[in-house]
Amino acid sequence: MNIFGKQKMRLNFILFFLFFITTSAFSGSWNDKPVMCEQKEIALKVVKDKGEVPLFTGIQTTKVYGKDGLSTIPVHIPIQLFVNFKTKTYTVMEYHPSYNTACVLSFGDDWKGVGKKG
Repeated sequence: MNIFGKQKMRLNFILFFLFFITTSAFSGSWNDKPVMCEQKEIALKVVKDKGEVPLFTGIQTTKVYGKDGLSTIPVHIPIQLFVNFKTKTYTVMEYHPSYNTACVLSFGDDWKGVGKKG
């Protein structure tokens, strides 16, 4: 192998190595975010008392904690967005049927719809 072949091989190795370093630097990470959970009936009463009504519902794919920590296998559980159109408050909740609990993922005010009207 001549000198140019060795330099090309070194350059390819360096580029290959840099590719893996830079791609891992931009990957996402799992974070723990505190959520408040309560029995479903109590949580829904609080939302109702705030005058919020369901705007959308869906089935999310998410990881949950079990007795051995964060599960490696995602579960499919319901999620809902509740909105009070007068006060502009909102609540996002997920429901865990196996525990009969609803967990608040987000709540706040100044809710606005986006997209095309009419």
